Amino acid sequence: MNQYGRRAQQHWQEFRPGRIAEIDDPEAFFTELGTDVQDEVRIRWTAERVNTPGVAGESFLERAGRLEQSRRETEAEVLRELVLLPAEDDVDLADDPHLSAAEVTEEQWREQHLHDLLAGRSRPRDFSAAERERLRTGAVPRLLELTGLSDEALARQGLL
Repeated sequence: MNQYGRRAQQHWQEFRPGRIAEIDDPEAFFTELGTDVQDEVRIRWTAERVNTPGVAGESFLERAGRLEQSRRETEAEVLRELVLLPAEDDVDLADDPHLSAAEVTEEQWREQHLHDLLAGRSRPRDFSAAERERLRTGAVPRLLELTGLSDEALARQGLL
C-alpha cells in the first residue's frame, strides 16, 4: 500500500469508520485506492506541465519551485476528491437548508450506491440505465472511472 492508500485508510478510520466496516477487504480496497490516487495525480500534473507554458526569464530554481507548487496543488485537489471525504457525521444532508427532502433522499441514495460500487459490493450492471444515469449525475470524472460508471467503462460492458 502506498502513501495515499495509508493516508486514506487513516482518514477513513478516524472519520468514516462505518464505511470501513462495510468494505469486505479493506487492505485491498485502500491499496487500490492509493494506486488510483497516485495515477490520477501523475496524469493531472503531467497534463498541467504540458499545457502550461514556461515563464520568460525564469531561473532553474524558480521553475523547479513553480512546478513543485503545481504538483502539490494537483495532489491536494485529488486528495480532496478521492481520499479526504467528509466525516460520516458531517454528511448530514438533511440539515442543508438549500436541499428539499426529495434532493436529500436522492443524494443519500447516490452516496450509498457509489460507496457500494467503490467497495465492490455492487456493479454497474446491477442498476437499470436510468439508475446508472442518476448515479452519474454530478460525479467527478475520476469517481465515474473508479466505480465503472464512465462512458468508456459502460461501453466496454455493453451498458451504454
